Amino acid sequence: MTQRSTLLATALLMMAGAVEAQTPPQPGPLPQEVQNRIMEVANDPATLRITGRSRIPSGTLVDANVVVLGGNLNLGGEVTGSLFVVNGSLELDPGAVVTGPVLVVGGRLSGLEEATLTQPPEVYAGPLLYRVRADRIEGVDADGRVPSQFLDTDLGIGRSRLTLRAAGPYNRVEGLPVQFGPIFASEGRNPLILEAFGIWRSEAGLSVDTERLGYEFTVNQAMGGRGTLSAGLSTYSRIQSIEERGMSNLETSLATFLMRRDYRDYYEAQGWSAHLDARPIRFPIHARLAFREEENSLVLPGGPWTLGDGDRPWRAQPAIADGTAQFLEGSITLDTRDDPDHPADGWWAHFRTRWQLGGQLQSTFDPQMSSLGGEGPEFARIRWAELDLRRYARLSPSSQVNLRIHGAGSLTSNPIPPQFQSALGGEGSLPGHPRFALDCGARSEGPVPVVESNGEGQAYPFYGCDRVTLGQIEFQQDLPISWEPLPDDWGDPEWSGSLRIQPALSLFVSAGQGWARNQDGFPERPDSSRRGDVGLGLVTGSLGLYWAYPLNRKERGLNFFVRLHHRF
Repeated sequence: MTQRSTLLATALLMMAGAVEAQTPPQPGPLPQEVQNRIMEVANDPATLRITGRSRIPSGTLVDANVVVLGGNLNLGGEVTGSLFVVNGSLELDPGAVVTGPVLVVGGRLSGLEEATLTQPPEVYAGPLLYRVRADRIEGVDADGRVPSQFLDTDLGIGRSRLTLRAAGPYNRVEGLPVQFGPIFASEGRNPLILEAFGIWRSEAGLSVDTERLGYEFTVNQAMGGRGTLSAGLSTYSRIQSIEERGMSNLETSLATFLMRRDYRDYYEAQGWSAHLDARPIRFPIHARLAFREEENSLVLPGGPWTLGDGDRPWRAQPAIADGTAQFLEGSITLDTRDDPDHPADGWWAHFRTRWQLGGQLQSTFDPQMSSLGGEGPEFARIRWAELDLRRYARLSPSSQVNLRIHGAGSLTSNPIPPQFQSALGGEGSLPGHPRFALDCGARSEGPVPVVESNGEGQAYPFYGCDRVTLGQIEFQQDLPISWEPLPDDWGDPEWSGSLRIQPALSLFVSAGQGWARNQDGFPERPDSSRRGDVGLGLVTGSLGLYWAYPLNRKERGLNFFVRLHHRF
């Protein structure tokens, strides 16, 4: 190499370094204006939207805007429009050309030295939090909710807004719980977020009785300047579901309001917690470590208004263990699904555990008197864990298979309090069998009388089993028919296209089992034997019509049910 060429090469390397130095990743959360730009381009029908890791090889010309969601892009060809890589990295091969704006969010940009960009690229360290709805993406907060813009105010040092939203499903204990109050978020790389919510319960009526209001006050501080670490404190008083039972909040609310049939059970939780959260930019993981001190107590069904038979009494609640205890909790979630609402590919894995450090949880069921409301035996310290593993795999453009393995329960040989037990059966788990078919005899003897602060009623001595396992598999095949009720030239083509009905055939098999842990001083309870079912359904979007039939214990026969959410 001649001296002249050596000097030229050195100059080119210095220029490349200067270009990279001009575009370092900007730290902190993603600015709102950048989020708005991404939504506008990604939701444009003319945009080429790609999900997951992808490659545009050398010699390929893409004459459109390109948005890559949730994966890295390796670009060797040419893009004539905008190029946005969201929650992934962009690697430019030698000869790559982009004639429009280049934006990288939640990742890195490399390969600028031998690529051609007509505009300076933008790189942001903070990821975009979003969800997909009807083929559109929309921004969400850390809890997966679309942030409200109601009375949003710029205070100079940050922004505040008033929030009014449902805090859970419509249920037989409190009616509709509604959160109301302000949210404040400071400016800067490490924002401080304050939330002060009251919880009004519609079952209490229009009168504001402070004794019947709940609350949740939270302070959360981001750390590290990249929006990936945060620490927080919270104090709360709320009605808590024992478990979701495989049903969404919307489905639970409609069943309660329309049919007077509440699929879940509840207890009152009051206390405080401290937590540390981690959301790595380069990995689809959310990890949490928390300390919690909480008082649990039984609540009886109230009198929320329903369209169903108002004279029919509500199903009795389980008698949860009363007391105050301290817990150390940990959880980790991996989510590589291409669409959280209608996943067709990817993994969803969730593990959480709860260890009791101190305090006392005492049964209110006296096995000698067969009654509730007294002082029963004390539960040993809780060691509990849950694992939920799901795999979504597309077999072809028109078919997919979904698998799920779930297990939850005590890590010791001791029984656990009813509020930490699990039960199987019904539309959310084993639809061929009755609700609570696998509850280890918790409801076999019927409810017994109980007197609590909010009235007299009945309750079951337990909720379910101390351990359960559940396996589910579902195959879906698109049917060769479709229907668009609105013509393409009617109004907004994006809106009319979102109403396209493409039914799919669903075939599924489920199996589950439960175990009880017995101990001196507690009533003897049986294990729940293994049960399974098979079924089929017609699915279009979020709506599914299903038929399920039990493989054993044929006391139920064929069960028809409707779902407004994918089964798992």
